[in-house]
Amino acid sequence: MDVDDDRVWNNSERPTTRIVKQGKTKTKGGAEKSKRRRTVAGKTTSLHRFRRFELDSGVYQIMEERTWLKVVVILCLFAVSNGRELKLKHKDHSLAHYNHTLATILVEYASAVYMSDLTELFTWTCSRCDDMTEGFEIIELVVDIQHCLQAFVGVAQDLNAVIIAFRGTQEHSIQNWVEDLYWKQLDLNYPGMPDAMVHHGFYYAYHNTTIRPGVLNAVKRAREIYGNVPIMVTGHSMGGAMASFCGLDLIVNHEAENVQVMTFGQPRIGNAVFVSYYSELVPNTIRVTNEHDIVPHLPPYYSYFPQKTYHHFPREVWLYNIGLGSLVYTVEKECDGSGEDPTCSRSVAGNSIADHLEYYGVILHSESWNSCRIVMDPLVNEYIATDADGNFRLSKDPAVSVIKMNTRSGNGGNSV
Repeated sequence: MDVDDDRVWNNSERPTTRIVKQGKTKTKGGAEKSKRRRTVAGKTTSLHRFRRFELDSGVYQIMEERTWLKVVVILCLFAVSNGRELKLKHKDHSLAHYNHTLATILVEYASAVYMSDLTELFTWTCSRCDDMTEGFEIIELVVDIQHCLQAFVGVAQDLNAVIIAFRGTQEHSIQNWVEDLYWKQLDLNYPGMPDAMVHHGFYYAYHNTTIRPGVLNAVKRAREIYGNVPIMVTGHSMGGAMASFCGLDLIVNHEAENVQVMTFGQPRIGNAVFVSYYSELVPNTIRVTNEHDIVPHLPPYYSYFPQKTYHHFPREVWLYNIGLGSLVYTVEKECDGSGEDPTCSRSVAGNSIADHLEYYGVILHSESWNSCRIVMDPLVNEYIATDADGNFRLSKDPAVSVIKMNTRSGNGGNSV
């Protein structure tokens, strides 16, 4: 039997012990008796000390068992946490149906909103304002100079829908913006949703700037003319986060019906509780992710703590290439209803900024990343409403004023 007792030996002196029989000895009365002693590395100890060692060993075993019990409890907690993730993962939501053609149309709107020439954008004559979006009519262009934000609202006759598009981040360095997302924390309770938490920066970008009132005003005017037509909200990167909050806002606070949200390369914006609310309220939502795009992986998701970490809402459609050489083709995978399908973008390392800046072959960034520069022709001055902080809106009524705008543009042209 091996015994370790730090109270008797130092760690460097711990001997191997064994029980031996020492032979016979005589008592004062002449009687012989066996006297059992314990030999330890040439030393002997009495039986009562050995029993103390046995007792100490038993205590040590009890302490060891308690340590293992703690480990088992911790593992159970992790298992319960994973169980909650699986429960969320299989929660029954009505998932949006992915339409490839619609995605390739909306991504062009998400690209056009990056344009800095506001005259061309407002008249829909910019270099990104043709192809599948030709004939689109902007009725409101909102520019928040203070926060470098931009959005537009207009009517797409071919889709028979109101389109809302939000511009993505215009940080001086997208690399810095991406690195900053690694440290973002859940730090704001979403109003009216117990335990739902979101990222305050994305929330405030939509709710606490001039963007929201400008967008809502334009939607109201469009519906007064066209009736209760579908509303499609889109955006890329941070613009996707703003688009998500807009879709939720329209349904919860403005009783809008038939709202569809489709975003590209969107970051996570809230926790699992927020995702549950969002999925029920805005079920017609699709997040498109591309290959190794880094932004959908941010802020980080920790599967062991699904209630405390950021979490994506469904439905994800992951674009990725397979094949080799000239035989490469793109797969458009519709993911499960969890928002965090481990077989979709989570199955790869999110380490590419290049994959973030192009979807479906469409460029999703401004002409320059180093400023919030805008260009505007004096011809549009009559459509401008400016606030005290220099933020402004270019606003017009649909159909009638666009004819006037096209005539003015034809006479004077646009300056760059």
